[in-house]
Amino acid sequence: MSYHFVTGDFEKRSVFLPDKEYGLALDALVKGCADVLVTAGDGRGLRVLLGKRKVEPQPDWWFVGGRTRPGDSPAEGAARNVKRELGLALPPERFVAVNTYSFVWRYRVQAPATNGTADMSTVFELHLTRTEASGLGPEQFDEKEYETAAWVAPLDILAGDYHPALQQAVRDLLANRAYRDLRDVVAA
Repeated sequence: MSYHFVTGDFEKRSVFLPDKEYGLALDALVKGCADVLVTAGDGRGLRVLLGKRKVEPQPDWWFVGGRTRPGDSPAEGAARNVKRELGLALPPERFVAVNTYSFVWRYRVQAPATNGTADMSTVFELHLTRTEASGLGPEQFDEKEYETAAWVAPLDILAGDYHPALQQAVRDLLANRAYRDLRDVVAA
């Protein structure tokens, strides 16, 4: 579960920082992110859509997602990131919180790259219908940022050579799904 509280009359602002200023901000702040395990299918047919990134801080298989903006709820940030990365305009209510994770990265895109960056990420599951998932693949991903993309079985992620944080998020995803299934059986 993810909670978002707004105190007072907060106005969202869209501010772009040039690379130098953004690099300084990354040196001083922990960046808030909303990442998404995009899923389709069920049971043994469950798959997770991963992108193989080309750029730091994680140039390998990873979630769809990115930073949130001031005033975004985590789910709003996730919905905006999915629209930007995959072209799917879906309401924030479709995004189910999996867990929150802390990342500290050795490298980043912005100079000086070796200063790294730190993120707090709320990871969500976005379960797609067969129709929504049918056209998604490498062609939806930005070729400047991603090498390719693939639908991967969760157990293959757990057994494969994937980042430990991605594997933990998949374990948490499977545990959350099992809990929901059990809760539904007990409630019936």
